Amino acid sequence: MLKRKNISSLHVPHNKHTAACEPVRLPVPSEVILPMNMHSGHDAEPIVKVGDYVRVGQLIAREEGRFSSPVHATVSGTVAEISPIPTAKGGTTLAIRIESDGKMEKDPDLKPPVVNGTQEFLQALRESGLVGLGGAAFPTWAKFNEMCSGQYTVDTVLVNAAECEPYITSDHRMMLDHTDLIVKGVEYLRNNMMEYLKDATFLICVEKNKPDAIAKLKAALADKPYAKVHELEAIYPQGAKQVTLYNATGRVAIAGKRFPAFHAVIINVSSFAKMAEYMETGMPLVERIVTVDGPGVKTPKNFIAPIGTRISYLLEQVELNGEPGKVVIGGPMNGNAVVSVDSPIVKVSNAVLVFDEKHAVLPDATNCIHCGKCVEKCPINITVWAVYGALQTKDEEAKEAKLIDTGVRQCVDCGCCSYICPAHRPLLGWNQEAKGWLKKYAAAKKEKEEGKN
Repeated sequence: MLKRKNISSLHVPHNKHTAACEPVRLPVPSEVILPMNMHSGHDAEPIVKVGDYVRVGQLIAREEGRFSSPVHATVSGTVAEISPIPTAKGGTTLAIRIESDGKMEKDPDLKPPVVNGTQEFLQALRESGLVGLGGAAFPTWAKFNEMCSGQYTVDTVLVNAAECEPYITSDHRMMLDHTDLIVKGVEYLRNNMMEYLKDATFLICVEKNKPDAIAKLKAALADKPYAKVHELEAIYPQGAKQVTLYNATGRVAIAGKRFPAFHAVIINVSSFAKMAEYMETGMPLVERIVTVDGPGVKTPKNFIAPIGTRISYLLEQVELNGEPGKVVIGGPMNGNAVVSVDSPIVKVSNAVLVFDEKHAVLPDATNCIHCGKCVEKCPINITVWAVYGALQTKDEEAKEAKLIDTGVRQCVDCGCCSYICPAHRPLLGWNQEAKGWLKKYAAAKKEKEEGKN
């Protein structure tokens, strides 16, 4: 990573059309589909069966294995089906389909957790089903648990409120409409992990294109000397954790090291607010703010939607500019196009973007013209142009060395390289392929070495 004053340098159109749109609660959908892989780590394990009646907030799938996260009912109604569904990466995962009765009855057993000390606080977060809502989906309890190993000293808590992707305003609205929860989040985390965060500074990192949110947060935090708003330039990709770390603290993230090794922990601002909401009410993660926008949407809006709602139902709530050419979950820079609008939104679905036919078709890729723009705009200083060539190497040991030499392991999946490439080459896709191959190759080598011992 280059030692620069600011390592973000790509200006993309903001298109924050819904910044002033207060989220509207979605009419109760007729059904929800809840996949068991809405988090990084092992799939959750269903504990209900077809025919069971469930209520909002009721546990329906327990965490299973390392870094898993439980799943809770997001509507009240009857479990109609438990069966595999396809995933975005080509595999399958079990999903629980609940037919709603329209009543949205809450689980009567829900109550705020009783917490005394760090371990009870972490256990409460485990039970909440909370994950990183900015896109990584890493279980929140596991993120904070990393601080407790005794290996690290954390002096900075970064609350990531950059929301640098075009169109998306779900975090912006969380800051405006639930400022109190963000302030409470500071207190809950600080008080319950005092042993590890007693001298830590909380930095709410917000891009300067959100002056209303900045003003509200500054006013709300005025009497807390250990918490302040850190204003970031409105350039992409400020929300990538490595970029946020550098631009807020000047510290450089190194591939292969856990985040607390840099004396910091980072959490998305909506995750932070939802953490406080759970501590106040006992209601686990069952709904979220979703922005519905894009060139194919005539009436963009923000919704409060139950997790598991079909994308098609969300699109019925807005006026479209004709037949969609492409629908993307997340932002246009690093979101994922969906195969079917019958797919559900999941915990990390902060936006549904609709692109008409004109904006949906990408230009054909041509040969690299060696302009160097992909390297120039890469916030991590990866030798992006060299990744494709390294992937073609036949000898696996040489292939590993070449890929590592490009720096691709530190890729943050921001998409700056693909966006800026005048030859329209799928550079981000090759970076992701390279990272996946390196991970599998390293695991295979480790297994082989352990087999010898």
